[in-house]
Amino acid sequence: MVAAIHPLTPGSPAYAVLKISAVGGLIALRVVMARRSKRNEQVASEAAPAPVEDAPAPRPHPVSRRKRKRRRRRA
Repeated sequence: MVAAIHPLTPGSPAYAVLKISAVGGLIALRVVMARRSKRNEQVASEAAPAPVEDAPAPRPHPVSRRKRKRRRRRA
């Protein structure tokens, strides 16, 4: 009589598959965390407030020639 082999016995195909998937999962987790940290650094650098520039003074509202003439006559 042969005793039943436990699936997690080293050397069994199920053990090999589980071990490979565990190692692959750890590698994938490391890659994801590296990408996330790189993305967070980019977002932090882009979110830095830009120096405030003084806006040029707004130009006065244009006045038609006819109105300018009327204003000159009054004064």
